[in-house]
Parts: sequence; structure tokens; C-alpha cells
Amino acid sequence: MTKELKLSIENLYEFFSVYPLGSEITGCPCCVSNTDKEKIHSKPLKELEGEDLDRYAFKAMTTWGNVEDFKHFLPRIFELLSTGNLLVDTFIVLGKLEYAKWTTWKETEQEVIKVFLLEWWTDMSNNRTYFDIYDFVEIYKIVGDLNQLLDRWEINFEDNSFKNLIYFIEYYFDDMANYDGWFKKAGSIFKDDIFQWFKSKKKIIEEGFFYYEKSNDEFVENISNALYLVENVE
Repeated sequence: MTKELKLSIENLYEFFSVYPLGSEITGCPCCVSNTDKEKIHSKPLKELEGEDLDRYAFKAMTTWGNVEDFKHFLPRIFELLSTGNLLVDTFIVLGKLEYAKWTTWKETEQEVIKVFLLEWWTDMSNNRTYFDIYDFVEIYKIVGDLNQLLDRWEINFEDNSFKNLIYFIEYYFDDMANYDGWFKKAGSIFKDDIFQWFKSKKKIIEEGFFYYEKSNDEFVENISNALYLVENVE
């Protein structure tokens, strides 16, 4: 985790600390058990684990608690999400923002959320050992600015950023070309802009082919496939 991501998480805790933990958070008795309720009260906020918050993150506001309750837990939920320690899918967690009408929240709260998402994306695209298209699309839907995300994806051979680029192109190019799968959620502008971005990376993809040519035969084939796709972008 980068120091910038750590700082953005600390800021979430700071700005949302004004929302205290309620002594009892009402939940639908058919959906939320007493054991579920006990878990979210079992430890200080920063010590709650994924297994303590998974159920709440899934049920928050729809059948368990209100917006202010969600704001109390938001920093820890987002922290666990960014470290891969939450079982709930990203689209569900970030979808809670829309459900809570987060664009009507205080501007400072909106800003720290956006900063967190940008720093999470930066860490994810450059350091994570695999590319998660689902996280990418969901973050884009909240941030609303594709250029901000792509500018933070600094492609080089010293970390995982280049490998993630190749994986993205090779495994998701057809879905984007056919406007299928997860990309339907992002919109046509997303697709067009991504394809132009791919074209702008042709040179470094070529350089990557020669960089890995003698050290990783399997990955070189992946690079070759990605290069072929990019060269045929209209």
C-alpha cells in the first residue's frame, strides 16, 4: 500500500469520525441476526475485520441501519475493500454511495471519498499483481473522470503496471469492442477513450516485448497478442 493511499484512508477516518456508533442499529429481523449485530459492536472501528463487517456492508441502509450509521463504518469498510479483506463485491459497496445519495453530502466528505478512490486506483493499477476490471469500472463510475484514472496509471517495467496493461488489453479487448459485459455499465465514451489510450501505449508495448523477450516466453506471447489488438484499433 502506498503512503498516499494510507493517508487517504486516515483522512476518511478523520472526516467521518463525527458520526458515532449507535448503541443499537436497527435491522430487518429476517435479514439481520443478533450475532450479526454483535459483530459490528465487538471491537473498535479500526479493529473490525472483514468477517465482522461483510454482512453489514452488504445490508447497509437497505435492511440495516441508516445513512449516518453507514458513514460511521465507511472508513473501515473502504479500508478493508482496498486491501482485499472484504468479501463483498466492490460494485455493492460503492453502490451504497449512490443509494445514500452521497453527492448531497458535505463537499469535504465527497472530496475525501474521491481522493481515496483515486489513490486506491493508483495503488491497484501500478502495484496489484492482477488487473480487476470490475474495480476499475466501479471506481470510474464514482469518480466520473477517466483521464484522471489513466493519468495515474504510469506504465513501466519496474512494478506491475505494464503487466496489468497487457492483461487488460488481452483479456478485455473483445468485451470492449463488442460493448459487452461490464463495459455496458461504463458507457460508450469510456470504450472510445480507452481504445485511444491503448493506441497511445503502442510504443511501450513494443519496448516491453524486447524487455521480456529473453526472460519470460509465456508473457512475451501475451505482449504479442496485446500488440496485435492495439495495432488494429481504428
